[in-house]
Amino acid sequence: MQRQYNILHILPHAGGGVGSVIRSILAAESIPGCPYKHTVASLEYLNEVTQRHCDKHRIPWIDEIAVKRQEELPALLDGADIVLAHWWNHPLIMRFLFQGLPATRLIMWSHVNGFFPPQTFFPALFEMADRFIFSTKTSFTAPAVQMLPEGIKSRLRVIRSCSGIPEGSEVTCEKSNPFQAGYLGTVESVKMHPDFLSLCANAAIPSPFIVAGGPAHEELRKRAVAMNLESCFNILGPVTDPMTIFKQLHAFAYPLTPRHYGTGEQVLIEAMAFGAVPVVLANPPEEAIIYHGETGLVAKNAADFSTALHMLMENPAERNRLAAGGHRFVMEECGIEHSIEAFHAIFDEILSLPKQPRILQLPSIDGVKCGSPSHLFLASLGNSEERQTFEEALHRDCSNIFHKDFTSKTRGTPFHYLNMLGSDPELETVCKTIMMDRN
Repeated sequence: MQRQYNILHILPHAGGGVGSVIRSILAAESIPGCPYKHTVASLEYLNEVTQRHCDKHRIPWIDEIAVKRQEELPALLDGADIVLAHWWNHPLIMRFLFQGLPATRLIMWSHVNGFFPPQTFFPALFEMADRFIFSTKTSFTAPAVQMLPEGIKSRLRVIRSCSGIPEGSEVTCEKSNPFQAGYLGTVESVKMHPDFLSLCANAAIPSPFIVAGGPAHEELRKRAVAMNLESCFNILGPVTDPMTIFKQLHAFAYPLTPRHYGTGEQVLIEAMAFGAVPVVLANPPEEAIIYHGETGLVAKNAADFSTALHMLMENPAERNRLAAGGHRFVMEECGIEHSIEAFHAIFDEILSLPKQPRILQLPSIDGVKCGSPSHLFLASLGNSEERQTFEEALHRDCSNIFHKDFTSKTRGTPFHYLNMLGSDPELETVCKTIMMDRN
């Protein structure tokens, strides 16, 4: 009988698009005869959807191991043939890696593109892992990656972040309803373009734009009212069945802020699967997945974006051609078997390597205790200008450090680190300064 190798997944939590991708991979790997057996260990909570999914496919899982069950982690690590750490800038994954691992074979899979703080790459990440996997090929051009020595670059791989072909999308979705455009995804300033409302309203489409998602949907609704655009939008908030909405949409309006952290953008794949033509801005991650004029439209600027949406409304033949191209792309290139094949190749590759102790080698920072929440947060920003500004804030009165990317209660901000890792005087100073500048 063929031996099964143990793969231990370490992740901060399993929410949003990342959770759907991980669940699809685990389901595909649970078939009889698979040479790999998977275990899921969540540092924070593991949501009920993922718990039920793991139970259904007989995949062992444990959660809150960084909060309540630390004593169970050493045995999990020791019993793993390969540790697969799912990375984005989260306080618990930073602390987990900094505290070190016993002898392991380590793969990291990034679920952010790594370009901009607070979700940026830094050298120690790549030095620690046997293999570091990007979820978008555009990450190869991130500044921190470009500066890596060739020896470390040789460890880099890419596997598209994709949960496979959505159920029910195998047949082209025919739409007889009047032209409908909409947005599904994260409704928050760290993801959506700041001029989202104007970009869509300027397309002059009669039917109100559908906007589904959270958490800042109420804030978006207030902005629409303030701009006298309330009638142009149907802001739904979070929805439980996004596929029903995709089936209504002729155009998927997805303008993201240039500094967003996303990678594979699972919603783009879902939109194309159900015949909603994506219209995106020319940010590198979107350009890596939407082929302009073949599977969707890539707008160069705000005016181009609005014009592209209006054109899709006025030109059904072109819209249908692009919808067919997007659907064909999903059917041919987004099956979960492509991800599984790529992972198996990497697993096979590193099983021949010896296990080694691991520790995230972070640089020391003047005036900051090594391993403290403030140290982990500042180190996570790499060599960015933002890190230098935050360090200055610790040593003297410093204003003008406010930036919307750092005000969230989550997403790797100083508020996130303070909330998850506990009291820290230096980090409290940074947070207070941000709030003063914000006000």
